[in-house]
Amino acid sequence: MFLVRFLQYSLQYSKVFTHVNEKMWKIVIYFLILCMINVFPLNFLIVKEQGWRLNFIAESFTLETPDWVLPETCGITASKLVCSDDTEYTYEHQDIVYIFNYQGTDYDLSKKQVLFKETTIIYTNGENASMVGYDYKGFNYSQSFLELNLSEGVDRALLYEQFGQSIESSFSPYIVLYTLLVNTITSIALNALFLVILSLVLQLFRFGYTKFFTYVDSLKFLVYMMAVPAILSFVVGIFEPAFSPVFFQLGMGIITMIVMLRYGKKYFA
Repeated sequence: MFLVRFLQYSLQYSKVFTHVNEKMWKIVIYFLILCMINVFPLNFLIVKEQGWRLNFIAESFTLETPDWVLPETCGITASKLVCSDDTEYTYEHQDIVYIFNYQGTDYDLSKKQVLFKETTIIYTNGENASMVGYDYKGFNYSQSFLELNLSEGVDRALLYEQFGQSIESSFSPYIVLYTLLVNTITSIALNALFLVILSLVLQLFRFGYTKFFTYVDSLKFLVYMMAVPAILSFVVGIFEPAFSPVFFQLGMGIITMIVMLRYGKKYFA
């Protein structure tokens, strides 16, 4: 398989210059795989930490505890919102509308609101986007609305803060997927930009040689140079994920310069 062959090329620094004639689509696939290896520690941390926190609900409840009187005939238990009838209860807090026991089958995406249905929580951001949390996954406990109503002072503030965090956690599968996609695409884009810039810098070595890489060939060469830094950044990232991208780009720059200075003269002389 060409990927195994490419890895061998990446480890043979003295001969890597002779392999820049490989087809670009193969190089692109190899580049994407190395990027995935490089970004894996951060993606693993994202899954572990349940993605980026929404934070706006819990934060709004922390900044100002709602003065709501919730329907005491409703409560969240066994992954469901259970109410004794079909009455909808509407509240507003910090410019967000909360509707408990929502009975509608569709919802207005132009409004910023949180809709509590029997088995789902729906959030619309007022900008034609929404997300759905299923089965009240953030509530690993039974939430009595009567308890929230009867609480006072610090206890009330703590209960509502926990309530807000549980609402946010109910969207965690959606948030994790979104965060993984954003992190992966951003990482690939930054690595591609880094290659483009480094390839331009590499062209400075052209002076003093009778022959040298074309710009496209220098990109292929740099992709080969990604292998060792990607593997090492993967190992470093297991222990310190945040340092992994820095280690990767720094390591790649250093290895590229060393290979060019040590083996480039022999090949391009």
